[in-house]
Amino acid sequence: MKDLKDLKQLVLQPQQTSLPVDFKRSGFSFQRLLLEIGFGNGEFPLHLAQVNPDDLIVGIEVSLACVLRAAARLQKRQVNNAVLIHGDARFLLREAFEDNSIDIVFMNFPCPWPKKRHMKRRVTNPSFVDTIASVLKVGGHFEVLTDEKWYATEIAESMSLHNSLEIHEMALNPSRTVTTKYERKWLEMGKNTHLIRIEKTRNYSVDRILKEVDGQMHLKSDTGKVDIDDLRSLKGKGSGDSECHWVFKDSYTDGEGTCLLETITSDSGFEQKFYFRLIDQKEGYIIKIDETTMPFRTPALKESMYDLLSRLGGEELVIRR
Repeated sequence: MKDLKDLKQLVLQPQQTSLPVDFKRSGFSFQRLLLEIGFGNGEFPLHLAQVNPDDLIVGIEVSLACVLRAAARLQKRQVNNAVLIHGDARFLLREAFEDNSIDIVFMNFPCPWPKKRHMKRRVTNPSFVDTIASVLKVGGHFEVLTDEKWYATEIAESMSLHNSLEIHEMALNPSRTVTTKYERKWLEMGKNTHLIRIEKTRNYSVDRILKEVDGQMHLKSDTGKVDIDDLRSLKGKGSGDSECHWVFKDSYTDGEGTCLLETITSDSGFEQKFYFRLIDQKEGYIIKIDETTMPFRTPALKESMYDLLSRLGGEELVIRR
């Protein structure tokens, strides 16, 4: 299977670009922007790209294996009006897209997350509903297809409660020109499918958390040295609140003044795992983000970096941008 370097024209890495993404400045010329969340093996975005050559098709998928397979599929068909993004759509939809920028958002057979403890992951989560209302253009649509009648009802009810959204259409077993893997599976089993199409009727906006954080940041203490034993003592420690928290995990050293500290952060449920790199200097040390992990500079990441410096007794803080 090809890697990201081979498919860089098709796979966008948002950690390495300014957000929100300006697709037209990136070289794309298009009439509409159509987006699918959770595209799986890539059948649906390929179909959209082929039947809508004047539009830009964007797909977001949490599985890297699916992203690579879909990108290879698009490359084989020489598609040049599609971009794939690897990551959590609940976070990326809000942070990577401007208000009133998307014409249609598709979700084909999203997991209904039926257990009560997983309710935050559903399409009906208020934060996700607000994000949909923000990024859609006025007159744009959010289209969901599901095989669960209760989920279709829940989606329609929760979306229609929003002041900027209205039910445009609900259909049973809609006729479609392309079917997805799961859709074919349900149809073969004789299950019904339910289409919910929601229209945005007025402007709405949500706050983007990445606007609050500096993009490039190093912390430098002019006193002290990096000690691997001090880092190892931090394992399992962290701080924060229900919306923004972090925990330090395993640490490693090269024995020559450079250490790595594994860290996990969470911003409103968006989790990241990355490494802080600590480097000894002639006087003091530097804390930076290890470039191989490329996390987003979220509030939890920023606060965990300050917390690390504090726990190590760093002094005379210098912020480098």
